Amino acid sequence: MKIFNNGSSFAYGKYPEYVARGLNAELENVAMPGYANRSIWRTTLEYDPKNYDLALIQLTSPSRTEFYGEYGWVEISAQLSHAELTEYHKKFWRYYYENIYHDKMGDVDEDMAITGIRDHFAVAKIPCIIVTSEKYTKSKKFDINLWDTNFPLDRTRHPNDIGHRIISKRILSYYENIISGM
Repeated sequence: MKIFNNGSSFAYGKYPEYVARGLNAELENVAMPGYANRSIWRTTLEYDPKNYDLALIQLTSPSRTEFYGEYGWVEISAQLSHAELTEYHKKFWRYYYENIYHDKMGDVDEDMAITGIRDHFAVAKIPCIIVTSEKYTKSKKFDINLWDTNFPLDRTRHPNDIGHRIISKRILSYYENIISGM
């Protein structure tokens, strides 16, 4: 069995490895800290779903986005903390978040990412588990909201090792009860 994993910092952590171990599977983890849902969707489409037996996708805050600049793709969040942001970019993105971005837009983008990613794997008949690290999502399309699972955090507000183990058990339980029973 081979698992494809993508997402932001939560998925960059240990829980995908624990899921792979629990299923005695090989893991290809392309997750990156700071990824936006659009980044996760874009990079997922670069991989052929037929090369995998299961996909694990972790989406994040719908307000995150990305743009293509001089140095390639740059991740953007409302905190405007990316090291490669110039003062010009910060001014532009501050204006964007204060005057253009709306939560409704983020909700629609989130649903499009879920549908697009799920369909990418569905056409190849590959099961796909989509979780979110966005505590306050309005979407009902996620298989698991990670915040519905009680897990300990480290000082950066990410799961610590015990937290990653708890998350992996929740995903494995979902897989065993929902996916493998199909």
